[in-house]
Amino acid sequence: MDNDIHYIASGKIIQFLAVGLGFLIFFCGALLFLPFFEPICWAIILALFFYPIHKRLVRFFRGSRALSALVMCVLNTAFIIIPVFILLGSLTSEVLRVYTGIQHSIQSGHFTIIPDKEHYPRLNNYVSKALKALETHEESLHQTIVELSKRTGEYFIRQGTAVAKNVANIIFKAALMLVTLYYLFRDGEEFLKVFKSLLPLKPQNVDHLTSVTADVLYATLYGNLLTSAIQGGLGVFILWVLGFSAPILWGIVMGVATFIPMIGTALVWLPATLYLFLTGAYLKGAILLSFSILVISQIDYFLRPYFISGKTELHSLFLFFSILGGLNLFGFLGLILGPIIIALCMSVMEFYRQELLGKYEKTLYMP
Repeated sequence: MDNDIHYIASGKIIQFLAVGLGFLIFFCGALLFLPFFEPICWAIILALFFYPIHKRLVRFFRGSRALSALVMCVLNTAFIIIPVFILLGSLTSEVLRVYTGIQHSIQSGHFTIIPDKEHYPRLNNYVSKALKALETHEESLHQTIVELSKRTGEYFIRQGTAVAKNVANIIFKAALMLVTLYYLFRDGEEFLKVFKSLLPLKPQNVDHLTSVTADVLYATLYGNLLTSAIQGGLGVFILWVLGFSAPILWGIVMGVATFIPMIGTALVWLPATLYLFLTGAYLKGAILLSFSILVISQIDYFLRPYFISGKTELHSLFLFFSILGGLNLFGFLGLILGPIIIALCMSVMEFYRQELLGKYEKTLYMP
């Protein structure tokens, strides 16, 4: 009896040590990849986003995954990586110019929230009347705008300076991302098969989970992120055509604003339109208003439903907070990684609801 107890205790200790050793080995393996977390994540995001094109290229090259992967890496370099570097450079220049102008006005004592009467008489009149009605809050409003402008500018300048100082590091990470992207395109399906084989689920359950996850990711990547990028690009175009200062900056703000519930891109184009009308630029104001309503805003009603038709879509509120949380945790990477993580979480919940609970009606996180 004592020998049996001793044998059982020894077996449990061995199992505990084996599990602990396994976790330690896995943890050490994860530490090896941790320094390259960012380029690996970007490679996974790009692979997911452009996988449909890769599949078509594989058929075009008669099953040659290696050749298709190489072509996809070249295309991503030409149409994604290089334009993003150019965009970041232009954005940094615009923010630096705006920040320098505001700082110069503050230091010279000429900064005021009241527009120049000679150049913008109508706008000067409206703002002066509004401030007169809120005369007791004029100084605090002025200080708030100055502080907000200062902090925003300083943040962007810190980011731009970090980018400028780490150009070599960024190029190195971009190279790592391309290498990872190549192997993800070439061997991604094999990686997925291995991962699926490790899940403690029946084959049909694994297929169901994969299908639900694919639907949610597709709706998130194309239905939300791609449409927001298109709306932001259209915003950059129209603001540049109308001669606005820093069109790239405000276009990016417009793209991010698409995730703000109820407000969306109107956060940028509505104040800009009012500004044009109040300054007497009625034709420009009419053009911006028409383009924003008839083109930019209609993306949500025409292009977005095309991508998410029949898919499990995330609710706008979840998307909004996933972007804020992603930016807080991962920086710029979180702008895309945040929604993908919450999409994966929701896909697991959707699988649990359908497969284990047998419920197929729409849920709270599906608008």
